[in-house]
Amino acid sequence: MTSKANPEMQDKGEDQKLPRGFAFVVFARFVSNVAYRMVFPFLPTIARGIGVSTATLGTTLALRDLVEISGPALGKLADRRGTKKVMVAALCGLGMAASLQGASNGLVVFTFALIAISISKVSFDVGSSTWIGSSVPFSGRSRAIGIVETTWAFSFIIGMPLAALLIRLGTWRTPFIAVSLLCLITSSAVWVYLPSPSNSQDKPLGVQKWSTSTRFILISMIALGTGHMMMLVTFATFLEDQHGVSTAGLGLVALIIGIAELVGSGGVALYGDRMGKTVVAKSALFLSLPLTLLLPFGESSFGLSLFLIAAWFVCTECVIVSMLSICTELNGEARGKMMGYVYAGWSMGRFLGAISGALLYEWRGINPVSFAMTVALVVGLALMTVGLRSFDGFYSQSDEVRS
Repeated sequence: MTSKANPEMQDKGEDQKLPRGFAFVVFARFVSNVAYRMVFPFLPTIARGIGVSTATLGTTLALRDLVEISGPALGKLADRRGTKKVMVAALCGLGMAASLQGASNGLVVFTFALIAISISKVSFDVGSSTWIGSSVPFSGRSRAIGIVETTWAFSFIIGMPLAALLIRLGTWRTPFIAVSLLCLITSSAVWVYLPSPSNSQDKPLGVQKWSTSTRFILISMIALGTGHMMMLVTFATFLEDQHGVSTAGLGLVALIIGIAELVGSGGVALYGDRMGKTVVAKSALFLSLPLTLLLPFGESSFGLSLFLIAAWFVCTECVIVSMLSICTELNGEARGKMMGYVYAGWSMGRFLGAISGALLYEWRGINPVSFAMTVALVVGLALMTVGLRSFDGFYSQSDEVRS
């Protein structure tokens, strides 16, 4: 049982200190996000470079997300072999795959590289999330996950403008080669300096492994991933088609989106544990719905479309960070495997979203995409609400007192 002797002060003291080596995980996550996300804002440019249509390349991205359903197996490997080894191997894989992307002369090789990127990225995400879950108390985990997830934003704020610059100075291949070298350097630093996670926090809080609520939460990740990917595979083409945004302009758009994501993840890092992880997740998802419905009105104004897209990314990032913080404690005994299922559900949704988003946009533009996104997110909200209902009291208590 938990000690009653001033537990809030005890947890507060614990949560003020992030685990040793945390900074290395944060930087490595940044590098992995750049490697993974670089294709999205420059989708039309890369498609032209390898001689295919944007819709074809967008559909090919679905294969990348389909491969990520291997998450449970990779999570099981992290539980058995250790998160540090998994993260280092993943960074090496990302480096080699990025190099292959830069050397691609056609769709087949580029697709193979996308698949390699996918496996490596989900390996690193599962490994890093498991490492954090094992090293940081649950009462401070929104803070830790939120800090790590700011690298998702910084990959757009810093990485994508630099990628756009490298494309202008060289070709569309240049940033892939640069990222490849950075991945390999970072993997060496993680191997040398990152300590193994502490086992003192790696104890279950009593949540049943595969309760009905857990299943609802995992299925909700599929719906959320679907809506998220529909936006990712269409926003660049939408802005290019409707407002004539150039490749350099897409780099600026990526910067703005990165700032929006930073607001979301940074906000959760600062306030998520205080407000309650489940409250933030449900509220932010609810607020994203009208933004999704209003997206077609952005055809009339570049400023309006950019505002709607940026605000949507703020809300979505709040949802993602809060859900990841919750899911790290769904099964403390086999955290890696459970996080593998979480990322697999998210990836399955992204697979569905990549195919449907690209095809719907090519068919009738942004209108059917907006409608389909709204449906997916409403389903996700309903499943999330049901799934989190039995956890609300438990997690609220756990945010204050650690068993």
